Amino acid sequence: MNKSLWDDIRYVLAVAETGSLNAAATQLGVTHATVLRRVSIFEQKHGQAVFQKRPTGYRVLPEAEPILAEARNVRDAVLALDRAFLGTDPSLSGPVRIASTDSICTCILPPIVEEISRIHPDLEIVLQSANFRHDFLRLSADIAVRPAIGLEEGMFGEKAGCFEFAAYATDNCRDVWLRLEGPLQHIPVAKWMQESIAPDRSSIGSDSFLVLREFIAAGAGYGILPEYVGDADQRLTRLAAAIPAFRTPIWVATLKELSNNVRFRTVREILRAEIAKTLRPISATV
Repeated sequence: MNKSLWDDIRYVLAVAETGSLNAAATQLGVTHATVLRRVSIFEQKHGQAVFQKRPTGYRVLPEAEPILAEARNVRDAVLALDRAFLGTDPSLSGPVRIASTDSICTCILPPIVEEISRIHPDLEIVLQSANFRHDFLRLSADIAVRPAIGLEEGMFGEKAGCFEFAAYATDNCRDVWLRLEGPLQHIPVAKWMQESIAPDRSSIGSDSFLVLREFIAAGAGYGILPEYVGDADQRLTRLAAAIPAFRTPIWVATLKELSNNVRFRTVREILRAEIAKTLRPISATV
């Protein structure tokens, strides 16, 4: 396939899936003007409009839906080929993107990643911090360090250990609970809060445990944190038996298709061994 055509398809699909030039530009890491130019080139080259511009954004024209369907097929085929090549890469040099939550990236991973970088200086390691799951099928990351009960289909990995959640407070804090918002509201401890704590006893919320830690330290109320976030903070007091036991494993994983990539496997093994030193052993989950 002509590389220029594949690049144009990427831009068209990004606009179709985000609904706007700005969002597509952010996703692709380019400028608004670049997206507009590449979409225009695609439409002109094929002599057919794909989008209708509206005040609210870009909408795919009904007659262009078959074009978008085939474009998605092309993307899936190209990504499958990329994964096949990447999965057999024998090199112990090159990029390695490690994706995890903001709290794990802040509280656990930096010294471990620094050690890996020192041992293997030819690796170009990037730590991707976000409280959402990357699309590994689209190769948006290489290794996941993920707190989860299990892994989804297509992923391969091992548990490094587990952690508990605990309630924390400060002296003379407000007699209210801080809410877990965004992706955090779907974890088991958040569901317990929704069922057990009256709405009038809830206060400020956040989608980040690091932000919640700062609210707790400021006296804004009681808050629930992973113990690796709360225990090391001298400003906070852990409240014994304030909540039921909620234990969660941390996995070090990648796509099954990428599990034989030498540099990914090497980094995964070090991550699992070093993270295990900071967590409760897996037997603690039984």
